[in-house]
Amino acid sequence: MRVLPHAPSNMTLDAEPAVSRSRPGTSCPVDLSPLPDVAASSGDDVRDAVRRARDAQPGWAARSLREREEAIDALATHLLERSAEIQELIEQELGRPRILSVIAEICAAREYVKQVVRAGRAALAPERIKLSKLDWPGKSAVVEAVPRGVVAIIAPWNYPLANYYKHFFPAVLAGNAVVLKPSEHTPRTGAWFAKQCQEVFPKDLVQVVQGAGDIGAALIDAGVDAVTFTGSVRTGRKVAAHAGERLIPCSVELGGKDAAIVLADCDLDRTAIGVVTWAMQNTGQDCSSIERVYVEESIADAFAARVSAIAKKLRVSTGEGIADIGPVQNEAQLRIVESHVSEAIEKGALLLAGGKRTGKGLGFEPTVLDHCTHAMQVVAEETFGPVLTILRVRDAEHAIEMANDTSYGLNASVWTRDIDRGSALARRLQAGVVYVNNHSIAGAMPEIPWTGVKQTGPGVAASRHAYHTFVRRRTLFVDTNSKPDPIWFPADENLREFGEAIVARGLYGGLGVMFKLLGLLGKRVKAVQALSQST
Repeated sequence: MRVLPHAPSNMTLDAEPAVSRSRPGTSCPVDLSPLPDVAASSGDDVRDAVRRARDAQPGWAARSLREREEAIDALATHLLERSAEIQELIEQELGRPRILSVIAEICAAREYVKQVVRAGRAALAPERIKLSKLDWPGKSAVVEAVPRGVVAIIAPWNYPLANYYKHFFPAVLAGNAVVLKPSEHTPRTGAWFAKQCQEVFPKDLVQVVQGAGDIGAALIDAGVDAVTFTGSVRTGRKVAAHAGERLIPCSVELGGKDAAIVLADCDLDRTAIGVVTWAMQNTGQDCSSIERVYVEESIADAFAARVSAIAKKLRVSTGEGIADIGPVQNEAQLRIVESHVSEAIEKGALLLAGGKRTGKGLGFEPTVLDHCTHAMQVVAEETFGPVLTILRVRDAEHAIEMANDTSYGLNASVWTRDIDRGSALARRLQAGVVYVNNHSIAGAMPEIPWTGVKQTGPGVAASRHAYHTFVRRRTLFVDTNSKPDPIWFPADENLREFGEAIVARGLYGGLGVMFKLLGLLGKRVKAVQALSQST
């Protein structure tokens, strides 16, 4: 075994290769106090984890859907009963205040599972194919959902517990075994979740491996049957290519640079607090954080004043008392945030709030930048920190054009009192989830597809639409007809006439054609029977 190092990350998850020598483990972002080392997995550990999961999977798949539903509900209860444990662990690894982790990752676990079950029942239900009794007498077909086998979940650090939900619950509900690969930044939370799973599910069904990018690659090489990944574009491309070489399904979500459009007729009070909430939630370390706001010029001054006043009141965690946001999770990510802010100011952005470290740990003040442009990194690239940029636009048409000028496309929103107009504009935004007067919240709803376009990636998480990753479709075809099919051998003149009659039915229809076809049908059956009996 190796010791997992504190490897820098560029985006949601952008793992550098693990090293073979021992190094200190990660530190708490709040005060930089050291955390215990975590043993990184070896290649043999990864292969053994996949083997154990594969051995356990058939027995799990043989259980009824109802039994699997009860198991995931039991796990959700298990998580709630141990809420205090995981709150403390997330605070240590992510720096997020405990009260916020309760809301973001824990309190709704059972309700989340109930919605997963509803979506799962729709996705996993057998589909009976309607066949014509005239054309296909005695025949029936049903399409069934068959579990893939062993699913690898390569997880990010920004929601170190809840990010498992959207892939883990559907995967096991569908009858799969799972191998978890936590981020190297939050390995302890991942190990804790795996332990809770192992206490509820059959032995070996849920495995965990630890490490950086090389362990994720080793996991795919170890023979898993599907993989999900949440993280950076750079790493996501590698994961997708690696999965493609093995011809296994791969679902990837690769970040975002979400835009909000604020129209002049919006409810300014509600819009301001809503935009700031979804910009600063989880310290802006969310693929669906609002990072760009396009505001109509006529209300831009008032909007900028409102959001900057709110941002200045937000408290960054120091480890004591109540706070609104935590620190940035790691030093490498904090340097990206600082670089984006300083470059924007150099290029003419106006700093309205924040803009610097808090002075303790990896805290960074909630930051608002006005008069931003697309020439700035803070607008063009994913910042993944507590930074909101304001861009002033002439009108809604200008806003749509600018909002779509990005390489990402996860969430986007329009804020207006005119719901019909807002809905029409939202449909023109190039994103997987679009909103009117809200943002990001659909990520907590497992019956809604969570997906994106462009470099955000083609993956779908949550809802019945995500199950392609977790099941393959098998068609069961049954023929109860006692007579042979008329299209079987021999190929004779009678078969030609039969084919021409089918063509005539398609072109002209009518009773005459139908009677002729029925007569030829009887002749064909007799011809096939004669060939069979002649042997």
